[in-house]
Amino acid sequence: MKAITPFILFLCFGPLLLAQQEVVTPQNLIFYENLALRDAQYEQKLYTMGLQDELDYWTDQHNYERQLGMENFAAYLVYMKSKKEAYQQHLQSCTEGCAHSRRFFERAREYLSSSDTEYLKQLMENGMVLNISQKRNP
Repeated sequence: MKAITPFILFLCFGPLLLAQQEVVTPQNLIFYENLALRDAQYEQKLYTMGLQDELDYWTDQHNYERQLGMENFAAYLVYMKSKKEAYQQHLQSCTEGCAHSRRFFERAREYLSSSDTEYLKQLMENGMVLNISQKRNP
């Protein structure tokens, strides 16, 4: 009887505990949209960091995105879509005053779709986007 009691409790309360896992709501998704925009703005300014700091950031960012995808796929999709839109908007308005490292463009390719990547490649070939800071090696 003692062995059966925990099993019965699990059957009664288990579904309630599982149902309390993160629920997807519009407020949660808006949070991830805003987070993606904030992250993209921060990434546009990474060229001012040291090389090792930038590499550490990109490693942490990759790990965060992977973890988000495993834990909350709906939030991951919203986050990545917002990040893609932020990158598209920035690259379209990027002028000669913009300075980005090669790693920034490598990551931009990951966020953008293949048709967007062709657009990025065209901008880079025309010299409109790739303005690497003279402060450090790319």
